[in-house]
Amino acid sequence: MANWRLIGGWCGIGAGLVFLVTWILAIASTPGYQVFVQWVSDLGVGGGAAFFNSGVIVAGILAIPFAVGLAVALHPQRLGLAGAGFLAVAGVALVGVGVFTETAGDIHRQVSVAFFVLLMISMVLLAFPLYKSPSFGNWAGILTAIFVVVGVALAVAFNAGPLPETAVVLITAAWSLVIGWRLRSQPPAEQ
Repeated sequence: MANWRLIGGWCGIGAGLVFLVTWILAIASTPGYQVFVQWVSDLGVGGGAAFFNSGVIVAGILAIPFAVGLAVALHPQRLGLAGAGFLAVAGVALVGVGVFTETAGDIHRQVSVAFFVLLMISMVLLAFPLYKSPSFGNWAGILTAIFVVVGVALAVAFNAGPLPETAVVLITAAWSLVIGWRLRSQPPAEQ
């Protein structure tokens, strides 16, 4: 049987790394792009569009097995399973962000908003199960809760503009790396 904790952990790490590397390449390939001033999705139609769009698609795909690994690790906690489910659907929405760029019109805004809403719901639901999980330790739940509070506070303080969007994206990549690293080091679930 597949070791979903190991697979999911490496996919979480991969999602964070792939996004960060392709995001940096997209910024470097898009003259005049201003981080924290422009929307992150502006990179999907600029000079670095191929990097950005492929990066979010791959990161979204990798988020799905990452979510499965979290579900296995947090089983049978209902909040953990629900949070992992929302994370998987957020991954599908992230794929949509790369497929339906800003040139696609309103559907881009819809999948982008869906990604952020589903992601925040996921992290809210995962915070307590991660905190209570002896496999992760209290720190994982506290870190997740801090990321949620910081993301929401920035969105409120800056009217959900480009600065909080960029911050939440970077926070999410960091969270994926840290939680993925811990998840991959857990022993396989008992058969």
